[in-house]
Amino acid sequence: MATVTSKLTISSANLLSHSLNIVTTSSATATHTTGLSRSKITSTAKGTASGQVTLYTSGDYTSPNYLYVKNTDTTKTNYISVFADTSSDDPDLFYIPGGSFAFIPLTSGVTLKSYATVSGTVVEWMVFGTEA
Repeated sequence: MATVTSKLTISSANLLSHSLNIVTTSSATATHTTGLSRSKITSTAKGTASGQVTLYTSGDYTSPNYLYVKNTDTTKTNYISVFADTSSDDPDLFYIPGGSFAFIPLTSGVTLKSYATVSGTVVEWMVFGTEA
């Protein structure tokens, strides 16, 4: 087992009428991981399964799990969309602009896939399974 620590810092000197400084840290004991992966997304639509990248498959690990996902494109307007492929309407859950990332907790009952606004966008991702 391995300890995985994530740390998020949000700070700004001029966003609010006072300075903003939020720092939070979380640790989890990971028993499994998918390993760090990078893949080109060639699908630019949800309805085009060929070229989509599967980030997490439902039931791979017992909840809670954690997903790290990064859009390696440097153009902010080139998005990666992440959607739930196990729902009847496959809803988009969130999108990641170029150069940005997300680190989110997951439930084990959903398959997550991604498509991009620009074919060839590279997505980097890793899942940590805690089997808690």
